[in-house]
Amino acid sequence: MKEYRRFVAYVYEYQKEKKGRNCGFIQVEAKEQNCRMEVHLLCPGLLPESKCEIFGFVRNSGLMDGILVGECRTGESRADCVVETDRESLGGSGISLEKIGGMILLTESGGFFGTEWDDRAIRPENFRRVKLQEEKKEDRKESEIQEEVQEEVQEEARKEPEKQEEAAEKEPKTHEERMAAQSVAEADEPKRKAEILHIGEPAEIFEDGEIFDCRKIQLRDLCRLRSRECGLRNNRFLQYGFYNFGHLLLGRNRSGHYILGVPGAYDQQEQFMANMFGFPYFKESRRIQVPKDRGGYWYRLINPPEFH
Repeated sequence: MKEYRRFVAYVYEYQKEKKGRNCGFIQVEAKEQNCRMEVHLLCPGLLPESKCEIFGFVRNSGLMDGILVGECRTGESRADCVVETDRESLGGSGISLEKIGGMILLTESGGFFGTEWDDRAIRPENFRRVKLQEEKKEDRKESEIQEEVQEEVQEEARKEPEKQEEAAEKEPKTHEERMAAQSVAEADEPKRKAEILHIGEPAEIFEDGEIFDCRKIQLRDLCRLRSRECGLRNNRFLQYGFYNFGHLLLGRNRSGHYILGVPGAYDQQEQFMANMFGFPYFKESRRIQVPKDRGGYWYRLINPPEFH
């Protein structure tokens, strides 16, 4: 039976063949024949919907031979994905995890990110992609791909005027219509507040009144708000805070915006993780006690709940 391995490797951005700042991490977990790699990048300026290829590499006469193990699509200034492969044959290459010296991530916009765990420097100029025989057979012609993309672009271009017309028809045109729409939204607010009283339990969390109408809620309550918030049930940072403290936080700020909070501590590592998973703001609270750290809530702004 293979030894169980689990470790975290920090990822750095390389620009002009020089190592730059830390911008994420890869968690590698190997159990028996299965190898699971969890990738998280936070890089301002990273273009959304760009292909990101993920390679393991082996050292070979001063070069780094890259073995493709997976790929994903980037988000806005970030990339998050999970890759699973055979521990004894990463990406079907016949090369085991134990022979891998680190990992490289390449984006189609030219980004180069790397991490190593063999204590040897990464030199981007020495990296080369090694194609497997099966991969070569499955490669599609570039002209076919470009043709498909072009057809999709043309189809979207044909639909765009119709979309704009539909959007324009839905927008309030006159001052009276805009005022009426605002009145409807304001009229819905008392109903929304009444519905919120049925979620979770009230709690006095902050003393300065900056965030009020606070309620401690459960993970399952997210699906009672909006579909977008329901999707946050799978957010790893949110899950981590919930399982450690047993609740999440729903509230409003002085501007009238609703907030969703995750209990935790304020330190450099947690700040990095919170930002990576979409909770950029922190507010201290004496209700959250963390040894040797400031306790409070990492939070994000959310749209007003829509109850069904």
